[in-house]
Amino acid sequence: MLIEEVKSLVTKAGELAQQLADGFTLETKSDDSFVTNADRAVESFLREHLARLLPEAGFFGEEEGFTNGHARLLWAIDPIDGTSNYVFGIPLWGVSVALVEDGHIQMGVISLPVLQELYWAERGSGAYLNGRRVTAVDSERFTAEDVICYASDAVTAELLNAMPGRPRCFGSAVVKLAWTAAGRVRGAISLGRLYDLAAGLLLCYEAGCQTRYLSGREWQLEHLLGGAALREPVLTTPPQTMQAIFRALHTADRG
Repeated sequence: MLIEEVKSLVTKAGELAQQLADGFTLETKSDDSFVTNADRAVESFLREHLARLLPEAGFFGEEEGFTNGHARLLWAIDPIDGTSNYVFGIPLWGVSVALVEDGHIQMGVISLPVLQELYWAERGSGAYLNGRRVTAVDSERFTAEDVICYASDAVTAELLNAMPGRPRCFGSAVVKLAWTAAGRVRGAISLGRLYDLAAGLLLCYEAGCQTRYLSGREWQLEHLLGGAALREPVLTTPPQTMQAIFRALHTADRG
């Protein structure tokens, strides 16, 4: 089965990143974010081997961009999501691969190598962590200790004041989305591109979540297919939780 082969490749990619962690070379991109030789090596490894599985598929990766980006099948690859964490020895980083077909995410695999966690989902088949099916936590009620994860570039004082629960920023989109799917956190506020989000959003969808823009308007995957980054944060969480959050935001707006 294709999913089993992709799981094996993503696991090996994570192992490769770990092997390079003790001797990586570091550069700074034009946007001041970090990139390492490990990012590039992992993406090259994944492209080479995924191309053998589906020769007709295109690619969109963080380091090498689009290859045959208009293909009906498209691999979205983030070789190391959370590169700053990787650089500083923080274990919250991961390898992410998703398969998009005709504008729909069909498969997503995320490896968090240091934590020895492998997440995967296929459309219509549920979300899994190390072989165990996972489900997001849904309730209209929040406790003071419930966690909502934020993208660092989406945090504002107004948002933090309006949101229930405790804010956290893990420094990795794939970590916060995987942990939302697994029920460890109540929801995730995200920015990013297709390769950052595709696998994690499918995991969350298969675990019972929805995704909407923070403004409340509907989110569509097509907003990411051209390669652009999201201009507005999206909220990913189960339906009752989402209703409670939007009520809190609406109340804050009226106040």
